[in-house]
Amino acid sequence: MLTAARSLEDRVAGFRLGANDYLTKPFEFPELVVRLRALGRRTHLAQGPVLESHGVRLDPFKREVLRDGKNVRLSPKEFAVLQLFMEADGGVLSAETLLEKAWDENIDPFTNTVRVTIFKLRKRLRELPVIHTIADVGYCFGE
Repeated sequence: MLTAARSLEDRVAGFRLGANDYLTKPFEFPELVVRLRALGRRTHLAQGPVLESHGVRLDPFKREVLRDGKNVRLSPKEFAVLQLFMEADGGVLSAETLLEKAWDENIDPFTNTVRVTIFKLRKRLRELPVIHTIADVGYCFGE
């Protein structure tokens, strides 16, 4: 994030909103260049491998999901939740875990946002029943 907002509160808010770095004006051009290079290195290292399971292919680097070779358009939250499921490799994820990992800390823990996101994700993946509800526990990805 490149901004004139310099206060600690502004910087903290920027990171909470998803900034990977925060540079305030005025700035020196060489600092901008080295920060961009560092971000590029971190991004390259942070991108996980392509995940494939049950006819779904998720590429974290390209932010792309394919189902049986066809592109599936997902919202950022749907993508994040699907990625968590696929990384869990069949493990059960509670709604609390999904909230903790895919949303920020300001989310209301009593919201139905996880249920709504799961519903939309199931709909986008269509006839492929790969997200299952485990009563009183959470959700899992698999057959």
